[in-house]
Amino acid sequence: MTATDYSERRQHVRVYFDGLDELQCRFIRATAAAEPHAAAVHDLSLGGLHLSLGQDGGFAVGGHLTLLALAYRTGQVCEMRVDMVIRWIFARPGFSRLYMGCQFLDLP
Repeated sequence: MTATDYSERRQHVRVYFDGLDELQCRFIRATAAAEPHAAAVHDLSLGGLHLSLGQDGGFAVGGHLTLLALAYRTGQVCEMRVDMVIRWIFARPGFSRLYMGCQFLDLP
């Protein structure tokens, strides 16, 4: 994609968070009975969230996850199951974190 064919598709206001420990989330893979993963949330909107975590975990674009909870540094914000799909992943050799963009599938 070049700069001339890019179009903004966001439909919702996005809230950005500063720092890796300001807003955290817990999620599980929708297809496996595994332990929850913890991740830093970098931004959040009604459409989805941008998160990062310290391990690869074998995630793939199109994979389904279930958000379990959001917690601010002063305490838990909400505990709610929300299904999401991974829309993009950014990881490079030598980077200590994996970044993912997830879209909410059906907000309650």
